Amino acid sequence: MRAALVGAVVGLTQFLILCWRGEDIGILDMMGLIVVPYALGFFLSRFGRLPNWGAVATLGPAITALFLLALVPSLRFPPNLDLGDWQAGLAFMALGATSYLAAGGLAIPMHTRLRFLTVGLVAVTYVGVGSAQGLIADAVRAQRMTEAEMVAMVPVLPGYRLTHMDDSEPWLTLEYESDDIEADIDVAVGPKSIATPKAACGEPVPEFRPSGTCKQAAPGVWVRTGETSRTAITTHGDALLQVESRLSMPEADLIAILRTFHPIDPWELSYLVED
Repeated sequence: MRAALVGAVVGLTQFLILCWRGEDIGILDMMGLIVVPYALGFFLSRFGRLPNWGAVATLGPAITALFLLALVPSLRFPPNLDLGDWQAGLAFMALGATSYLAAGGLAIPMHTRLRFLTVGLVAVTYVGVGSAQGLIADAVRAQRMTEAEMVAMVPVLPGYRLTHMDDSEPWLTLEYESDDIEADIDVAVGPKSIATPKAACGEPVPEFRPSGTCKQAAPGVWVRTGETSRTAITTHGDALLQVESRLSMPEADLIAILRTFHPIDPWELSYLVED
């Protein structure tokens, strides 16, 4: 139990470092994520009077690193962690707690059956979390969108797959792919208060393409045509909508897509993404 508490504190420290540095995180910060938890783990293990504390403090971070390395291909964290991302904070604490619990099971003197039970329980937990990592990340993303009260709307695009989603507040950006790469579609949904369709056409928000000529194609609908792409912009309810594709897609088809937008629950949207 004491080993798990030490691990939880170490995990929370790593989370705080990531929140503190944010987008400015660099090589020195990454080294800090390794050195600081190690030093803190040694201090807390010694202060907590853990049996064989040196081995526990050494094995704990090593087990954490092995688990993360095994999941590197599928790890998905919010682009900008902050103190409000309590789910991520709990995840770091849980990872630290289970890592040090496993370290205690390996290094602290105890009955053989209890040792196997402790290490086995952690191993089963890691396998389960690893298998459900995608579902967990989707749930965290949906919860974050719900708490931020982001506008969630999607178009009806038969034959297309939603392959990527970015929910960097206040914009929700979606990427749709089809078997024809020339017909891929990018979507941006934001609050109507950001700009009018005319203003968004003149100054791309978000900036899919930095230049192009604008015209009003229909009441409330503006179209920006660039060198390689075309973007249709309008409002729907409280949302500002942008749909972009290559010039090979007719303008009328792009405008028709705008009319298919409908609200969607963030939880349902998260599970539609095939990234």
